[in-house]
Amino acid sequence: MYSNIYNDAFLKARMLIENKEFKSAYDFLQTISNKCSEWYYLSGISAMNIGYYEQGEDYIKRAKFMEPDNEEYKEAVSKFSRYRDDYNNRAYNYNRRRRSGIDGCCCCCCDDCCCCLGDDCCEDCMKLWCLDSCCECFGGDLVSCF
Repeated sequence: MYSNIYNDAFLKARMLIENKEFKSAYDFLQTISNKCSEWYYLSGISAMNIGYYEQGEDYIKRAKFMEPDNEEYKEAVSKFSRYRDDYNNRAYNYNRRRRSGIDGCCCCCCDDCCCCLGDDCCEDCMKLWCLDSCCECFGGDLVSCF
């Protein structure tokens, strides 16, 4: 696995990651010269959490390659792949309804189709739909569609 010299260093990095101090963990790991599978795994987790997604993915894949039977590394690769696939699906479907003109209504909250003519329940649903649409405009998703 890795030598005892680095055991304390990797424990420190894990503690920083556990405390969500990802930048500190990443910077600390960069000072370690022994780049074993544990180094790649911890560097990958910290890199992804500070926005270095490609580097993070590369690191965790390398850790898994170095120790293919390590369940923690396998789960990290799988989790990232699911996250990336979900992101790609949301990006593909982003505002697709508006572009395709489904139901003759676009996703904008200001369209005429958003009027509910005084029905409180309908107005609440429309407000939720409008908030979801606005959230999706910024890449998020308030209400997932299945």
